[in-house]
Amino acid sequence: MSSFAGVSVVEGGGSPPQYASATTAVIYSGYHLLVVNGYSRIKDRPNGERIASRRFRVGGYRWVIECCPNGYEPDHDGDIFFYLVLDQGNVLDPVVVQYEFSFVVDKAQNSDSSSLTGAKETCTFCSRSVAFACSFPCSTKKKIFEKSKYIKNDSFTLRCDIIINKVVSITDADAAVPANSVLLDIAGLFQSGLVGADVTFQVGSAKFAAHRCVLAARSAVFKAQLFGPMKEGTTTSVIHVSDMEEQVFKLLLYFIYSNSVPEMETEEGDVMWQHLLVAADRYDLPRLRLICEKELCDNCISTSTVANILALAEQHRCRGLKQACLDFLNSPANLQEVMVVDGLDHLISSWPSVLKELIAKLASLNFDVDTGDYGESAPPLLEVPESDLHQHLSSLLQSEERTDVTFEVGGETFSAHKRVLAARSAVFRADLFGPIKDTNTDGVISIHDMESKVFKLLLTFIYDDSWPHMKEEKTEDNADADVMWQQLLVAADRYGLERLKLMCETMLCRYINATTVAAILALAEEHHCRELKEDCLDFLDSPAHLQDVMAAGGLEQLRSSCPSVLIDRIAKLASLKYDN
Repeated sequence: MSSFAGVSVVEGGGSPPQYASATTAVIYSGYHLLVVNGYSRIKDRPNGERIASRRFRVGGYRWVIECCPNGYEPDHDGDIFFYLVLDQGNVLDPVVVQYEFSFVVDKAQNSDSSSLTGAKETCTFCSRSVAFACSFPCSTKKKIFEKSKYIKNDSFTLRCDIIINKVVSITDADAAVPANSVLLDIAGLFQSGLVGADVTFQVGSAKFAAHRCVLAARSAVFKAQLFGPMKEGTTTSVIHVSDMEEQVFKLLLYFIYSNSVPEMETEEGDVMWQHLLVAADRYDLPRLRLICEKELCDNCISTSTVANILALAEQHRCRGLKQACLDFLNSPANLQEVMVVDGLDHLISSWPSVLKELIAKLASLNFDVDTGDYGESAPPLLEVPESDLHQHLSSLLQSEERTDVTFEVGGETFSAHKRVLAARSAVFRADLFGPIKDTNTDGVISIHDMESKVFKLLLTFIYDDSWPHMKEEKTEDNADADVMWQQLLVAADRYGLERLKLMCETMLCRYINATTVAAILALAEEHHCRELKEDCLDFLDSPAHLQDVMAAGGLEQLRSSCPSVLIDRIAKLASLKYDN
């Protein structure tokens, strides 16, 4: 029997965006590659006999490509026919689909293809009738095909492109994995103020509570100050910060925890941005420094402020800000107004090198004889990099520096930071800081009913909030990957990590087959995974799939573990039968 391989690549076929309206039009697109090996062994199969690809999903629907190697009716003998088939029994509303079949020469590059349809065909699918579950056939003459370049080493590759225009109800939309939430979680740790705080700063008359591990992860200066050889303070002492205003230190802490800066009051905003730039330079926060530079460049340079800002830029080596100030002074009108108020006296006495640069710049200006205008340089382009907070937290975990809690899982130990765990998981917060917190004197918390590699993935997600790298944790048998995702889903649910749980749901949907569906469906029922459960039930709607599951003993597993799932499925089948 010939073997088949398929590759499903969904392009823009994710969950629809959450708009304010009740419905929205969504375009789903994707393609499937059907690789047929051993064409010589199937080409003489009886007329009407079909072979099929594996199932794949586009637009939330399950599809199959079917092939009749020797025609599907007696008068079509000698032709190869291909069909796109809707492979689920619960689609009652018509689905309008554009599709196109083509042969591919190089499946690795997915290039040099020849269309069988000439253009995309349009077909309406639904499950109410067999006639509407299958597309119009696309065919090619066997004699021509067998002499073509599309057969190589007794194999060929067929590509099926699919486009679905669909009106989606937002309330019924598939569950999407929410955006990265580590910023919100760490910011929430700061806003809570007291949960797990282990250091206090005195700035002026105000006191600010904070978390040492977060400060050390974000700032090398704080790391040296709090954990280095010259470290300051203990959990009970107060660290005094001089030469800084209370509001500036508050903004500094806000940035450390949230990686952003709140809106400033318009009055004296330029002064506050200057102070914050000094603080960012003092505590080695380059991203905050760039934010301050950009704000000063864009909104704060004027004839009354340029001298101070230029001196600041020179002192703290802010090349872009310095260039913006010099460009501002290139205008004779601006320079004259600044000179009137002796705005450059302090600059000349403190930073004479800047004056030399200004003179050189003025000397190089282009003067237009006809208009009397001086050419002006374009303002410098300051680009603030993307948030790097998750990278700092990930580095903190990998370094294992200043950890304050140890977990023992499956014979392995893992070190972590209580405050980070508490910020990311309400369960960890209760375990570590709640009324019934673990009081183990040796600082080691034992976790049972979990494999060490699963806990490692869980811990890594808590720090970096990214998709788990399952390949690194996979066993030698690739078939165990679905088991790992199941175990990770259980762990995510146990510790209230909803984003990780939805990631696991998304991945497990790809592993549903006759041997796994019973276990995955039982898992979905137990952990309230609605979308994963629906995908499993959709799979079981096919009588052929149900037969395979029964042969594998899957229904017995469902009956013993989750009988309500069987009731749900019976109800679905009954409604379909009634509608038909």
